[in-house]
Amino acid sequence: MKTRQLASVAALVLALNPALAQPAPGIKLSQQQQDRLGVKVETVEKAESVGLVELVGRVSRAPSGVSPVLAPFAGAVTKVHAAPGGSLKVGDPIVSIASRDFATASSLLKQAEAEGSAAETALARQRQLVDLGLTPRSILEEAEARASRARALVQENRAMTGGTAGVREPGGYTIRATASGRLSQLDVRVGDTVDAMAPLGSLTTSKSLWIEFQTPARLVGQVTPGDIVTLPGGASAAIISVTDVIDPSTRSATAIAAAPADFIAFEGQLVRARLSRATQVASLVKAPSRAVVQLDGIDHVFRRTSDGFAPIPVDVIGRTAEAATIAGGLQPGDAVAASGLTELKALAAQGAK
Repeated sequence: MKTRQLASVAALVLALNPALAQPAPGIKLSQQQQDRLGVKVETVEKAESVGLVELVGRVSRAPSGVSPVLAPFAGAVTKVHAAPGGSLKVGDPIVSIASRDFATASSLLKQAEAEGSAAETALARQRQLVDLGLTPRSILEEAEARASRARALVQENRAMTGGTAGVREPGGYTIRATASGRLSQLDVRVGDTVDAMAPLGSLTTSKSLWIEFQTPARLVGQVTPGDIVTLPGGASAAIISVTDVIDPSTRSATAIAAAPADFIAFEGQLVRARLSRATQVASLVKAPSRAVVQLDGIDHVFRRTSDGFAPIPVDVIGRTAEAATIAGGLQPGDAVAASGLTELKALAAQGAK
């Protein structure tokens, strides 16, 4: 996939418009005239990547870093022990719930434990009798089978009443933190009724962040895992997942990037990013996007010369709000006009007449 993408970039470089071979006349300007027109220059750099598009994404917590708070039995909330945003350690109480279903399950567990204890006692007695030669081994095997069934029943009932429930209480149970973290969300209050296995909130156990972007329909099939987005502050994040289905309401697909560990943001925050793709085409350069203007319908930049500026036709193969990736006409280290472009275009039009 990446090989085909690099080949497509190279093809763009080779397929330059023949009209680019007709440069416009140069513009002679002294430094004083440039200052008066507000013309400022910036240096062209070698392009390490091709900017594709500007994106806006929403920050979310990586799913692996979120643990749901579940109510294993239906009931009514009797006490809330923790507030959203608070830090919790393993075993800290979160919510207490009164539950008839839990009380029934607890009774079944007690009955199973009693039966299991009796089965283990009977098994030990039968082993003694067999060792003394007073009981046939077949009776011992029956006792072992009964004890095994009793153990399985105890484990089954213990699993139903334990786990996320934490500590059993008269007529109810307390849900406790299963991991250390922050209680990021809690959706119940005292008096609320909850269904069995209903989510009550969420516990954040990791600082890992994802950023979900809506990619334009024109890029569906072109954006791939491994592509890079540049975040505010210059941090880079790699695309880890891309859908190939267009949402009919937004006319876009979804791409998810994993934010670097040192990227500071909060869940729900909107961030602007630049999507780019690495390139090995040596002739590509990067210039300020605002430096590219159109003359007679063709993209140009004004390259600094010894006595002014020369309008240079270029082929823009990638462009974002900040930078344009350009093939042909420029070399790394060239200086191009990044302001005063309206005045330069007017002067170029006069010189062409």
